[in-house]
Amino acid sequence: MNKINLLILVLLIIACNTKPDYTLSDENPPVTKERKAQIISAFFGLDNSLPLISRALWKEAPGQDGMPLVFSHEIDPNTMQANDFLITTAKGQKKYADFVTLRPASEEFELRTILLIGEYGDHPDNEPINIEIIGELKSRDGQNLQGQKMKVTSLNDGPFISYAEHFIFDENYPYNKEKKGCDCVKNKTTTIVRTVWAGGVIAINGEELGNDQLEKFTITLKRDTDSIKVKPFQIADLNDNDNNVDLCIKEKGIPVYIEVDKHTVIDPNGDENPKTSLSIISRW
Repeated sequence: MNKINLLILVLLIIACNTKPDYTLSDENPPVTKERKAQIISAFFGLDNSLPLISRALWKEAPGQDGMPLVFSHEIDPNTMQANDFLITTAKGQKKYADFVTLRPASEEFELRTILLIGEYGDHPDNEPINIEIIGELKSRDGQNLQGQKMKVTSLNDGPFISYAEHFIFDENYPYNKEKKGCDCVKNKTTTIVRTVWAGGVIAINGEELGNDQLEKFTITLKRDTDSIKVKPFQIADLNDNDNNVDLCIKEKGIPVYIEVDKHTVIDPNGDENPKTSLSIISRW
């Protein structure tokens, strides 16, 4: 091997083993310290069928299993390792994650979804059924998640909302006006409701969510002692292949509850969502 080829090989090894950069917000919201950090969903999204495009995440990802985990808090990337996770299959086999990443949900104010890539059992006879955090995985505010367990959602079950929060645009928000993952229109939006799904979602027609799906989302807004139900006027944070979907609200009020009609979205396995609903918390 000549010196040039050796140099190329070394650079490739470094590139494949360098941790990706995640976009951390400047400040972790203080309110998170008042809430217990916990795993809130584990979703068997794909069985031996991660697509070729997943090479962008890890060179050995295509053809393997994909399992997104959603957490109540943003994760500290420096504490995240593949051997933090132990998976148990229906037949009692113990499996470990081969590779973990916060991508593709890696923008500021996301970082609460960890994608596990590897071999975790097979549908339908030996699916993964439980996952345990055995390493010292920590949230951005320093809470240790070690020892927490979660039942794994079966492959053929449809996606659901794992987490929902609301916020307004202020000086702390990293506004994105680009096409990929762009945010709600500033001059029309009063409040944003961010929904974090158990896995990545698109519309059931295979396209990005858009105007045809607006009526399928219902948000309850609290106004003093009264409440009203509204529909988003726009869906945002699209075209970035992650599990975060923002709903743009023009009416004034505090969002407290989100409902989504069944058969609104599909996951990467093609499964349609059941009717799903969740309480909305405040980011601030």
